[in-house]
This record gives sequence, C-alpha cells and structure tokens, in this order.
Amino acid sequence: MHSLLTSEQVRAAEARVLRRGVDNKYLRMSAATAVADAIFCRAHADGTKTAVFCGGGGNGCDGILIAAILHGRGCTVAAYLVGEQSDENKSAAAYAVSEGLPVYGAQSYDGDADIVIDAIFGIGLNRAVSGATADLIEFLNSSKKAFRLAVDIPSGLNADSGEVMGAAFRADVTVTFSCYKRGMLFGGRDFCGRIVVADIGVEAVSDVKVYEHSDFAVHRRKTDAHKGTCGRVFVIGGCGRMIGAPVMSGAAAHAAHLNGAGTVTVCLPKMLRVAAASRCTMSMMKFLSDTPDGYIRFVKSEFDEIIRRADAIDIGMGMGETPDLRKMLEYLCANFDGALILDADALNAIKGDYGFLAGRAEITVTPHVGEFERLTGQAATLENAMALAREIKGIVVLKSATTVITNGRDARVNIAGTPAMAKGGMGDLLGGAISALACSYPLYDAATVACYRNGIGAERAVSSYAELMLTARDVLNYGYFKELY
Repeated sequence: MHSLLTSEQVRAAEARVLRRGVDNKYLRMSAATAVADAIFCRAHADGTKTAVFCGGGGNGCDGILIAAILHGRGCTVAAYLVGEQSDENKSAAAYAVSEGLPVYGAQSYDGDADIVIDAIFGIGLNRAVSGATADLIEFLNSSKKAFRLAVDIPSGLNADSGEVMGAAFRADVTVTFSCYKRGMLFGGRDFCGRIVVADIGVEAVSDVKVYEHSDFAVHRRKTDAHKGTCGRVFVIGGCGRMIGAPVMSGAAAHAAHLNGAGTVTVCLPKMLRVAAASRCTMSMMKFLSDTPDGYIRFVKSEFDEIIRRADAIDIGMGMGETPDLRKMLEYLCANFDGALILDADALNAIKGDYGFLAGRAEITVTPHVGEFERLTGQAATLENAMALAREIKGIVVLKSATTVITNGRDARVNIAGTPAMAKGGMGDLLGGAISALACSYPLYDAATVACYRNGIGAERAVSSYAELMLTARDVLNYGYFKELY
C-alpha cells in the first residue's frame, strides 16, 4: 500500500531525506527519470511531438529535466517556460539548450503537440491561478488530440483539498512522487486521470494507505473444508412496501456466495414469501414475523436462532422505518459475537444515537456520504470517519468514489471502481461481500478486500458494457468471474 499524505507531510518527508545527506539534485533526477520512463514508449513513436510546460519552481525544474531526458533518448520534444524562472531552473534550462533541447517561452506554443506534459505548479500552490497561466492551462485542456500527463499533481489542483485554484490541468495520467496526495483522491480525481506512484527515494509514510492490486490477499480453503467451516451468513432485509427488497437481499446473498460463504440464509418478512420464492435463488430462506404492513417484527426467539447459527449478519436493506429495527440492532449488538454489518435502513434507525453499537458484536457500518452526514450530523471526511470508528469500536466504510475504510486508529482508501457504480444495489453487494469475507478474514481486512473486489469487478464488467448500462447484477455475473488476482 502507498501512503496518502498532505502537502505538509510530504514536505516533512522530503526534508528528512535531505537532512540525511541525500542531494536534492539526485531527487530531481529520480523524479524526472520516473516520468520520462512512464511516457517514453508513447513519446518515442514516429512523428510524435511532445511539449513540456515548466513553471518557475521545483516542479518546473523537474519538467526541464524530463524534456532533456526524453531528448537524449531520441524523442521529438521541446520545453516551454511558464512565468519567471528560478536560478535553479535557469541553470537547468541552459544545460538543456547546450544538449540541443529546444526551449521556448510558453507564449510561442502553437498547440501542435501530441503529448503535453504539465510541470507548471506542484503541491505548494497556495493561490489562485490567473491571467496568462490560467489561459494557458485552459488552452492545453482544450486540445482534442493531445495525451496529457501531469507531473506530481495537475497544476492548479490544491494538494490537500482537491479544490481547483482558478484553473486546473486535466490529465489523462498523473505520475506522482513517493505517495498519493490527499487532494488527488478527495475532490481532484476528475483532474488526475490514472495515477501512477513513482518511488524516488523519499520515505513518505502515514497512517492512511491506499489499497492496491498488489495488496489483494487471496484466502485459500483447506483441502478438508466443507460448508460448515466456511462461514454461515444471514442477510436480513425487506418489508411489505418495498417489493424489490427480495432482489436487493438476493444480490447481497449472491455476493456472499461469490465471496466464499459456506451457506447464506436470506431473512425476509413473511409477507414476501411468494415474491421471494422466484427471486432469491441459491440461498436458504427464513421468513420472520411481520406486521400487517409487512415490516419485520422483533421476536426474541427468532433472533436467538439467528444468533445461534450465524457467523456474520448483514442487516438493513429495504427494511423501511420500522420501530422494531432499532430493537433488533440493540439486541444483536448486545448478544451476537460475530460480524454485524449495518447498511441502508439500519443506519437510518440509529442516526444521532449510536453509542450502543460499541457492544459485543464486531460492528461494520457502511454509509455513503449522505447517510454518514445524517447518521453523525457531521461532514463526511476521513477524520470524522475515523472518529466514528473509535466511538463505535468497530469498522466504518465511508462509501464514495474514494472509499474510506477505517478502524479508528488508521485508515485504508479504496480507489478501485468506476462511475458506472453510481446506481442502486451496489451497496447491497458490498454488504454481502463483507459478511462472507468476515468468515475468513479479520473484519478490517474483510471490509477492505470487499471494497476493492467490488470496485475491480465493476471496472472489468464495464469494459463489456456501456457505462450507463452497468447494473449490480452485471458486476456479480461478469466482473466477479474474471480473474481478480
């Protein structure tokens, strides 16, 4: 996992390296070489023109060196200087010119490059981009043919908040150094494109990590495994006013099956017996006592039976605003010692009053941004998610394009996924996946792997579908059946 750092933390990490005697010129060459390596195959193609735009600070110096390295490797490349240059940059530019690299003022660029490399501003930007520089960035963004690469962070993007500072470069790929910067993942993802982290010799470490493909752990079953040793998952959901609830519950159950649960039991109100019969396949069914409107009632003996049999329970989808739901949650928290995953209406039932979650059960709450804000009355930030996890002594999965998984002491960030997942039902898959994986992994790892696997599954499924067409069932039926490791 690579760390996720603020700009202040990055500068502190770089200062530590310099204090140990590492030459700053070595770091610059390491950074420039990493970017040149990332773009070389594309830049070296016949007839390809590359333009590198270099600001007046350290990021611009990296840009001049990148252009010089590509020129030395036989690429058709030119450097364009943006704004007043530092003495270090002037020295680097003079060296590049002596080596035959064309160096121009940015105002002379005519827009004919096939590759545009942005090295105008770095992570230290603290003012709005304006005037000729803002106009240049917008001009570079308007190119329909150019492939755009950002050095460390797209120029104009705040490294901490992801805010656009007047104007921001919109990259297809960002090669960032040593670690992810917080603003790239929280607010700035539309501008970064695909993010590549390059190791340049700076040990940039924090308690917040980005979960990546190389971190994906595969649980191998023992040769003598049977369904009783692989985990018993119960999915509790549905009400009479939500006829689609069996489908949602069935999706969660299906996800649990595909993530290794030995058995899955879907628990629905009795009113939905007929509707569920044809919709929830593969799973066992249990029908719970309900009200005349079809809301599940809390009957102690029924929940005692679930507690006795279950290793993991996923509860909440489609249950509606029933007064008994909170009673169920309080009873499960106090008496169940397995993994308890709360989603959807289970979160609505505890908003503003969730201290009882810190009970016997291993708790995971899975709110999206809106649910988190209703639940806590606070903004859906990484720090607030960590605070909630500490309060409930459990795991918080704050779902968004950048999903935060935290146990309150540290955090993991999942960026696998696609905008095609912005549809109902994706959260039901996640709850089922966490439940099943919790039978094989520690709960924190189960939540992390489930988020990653759902995201990668969606990415691979959408490769065969138009983005707007993707459904939760497609992720299960296609994405999960391709190799994930």
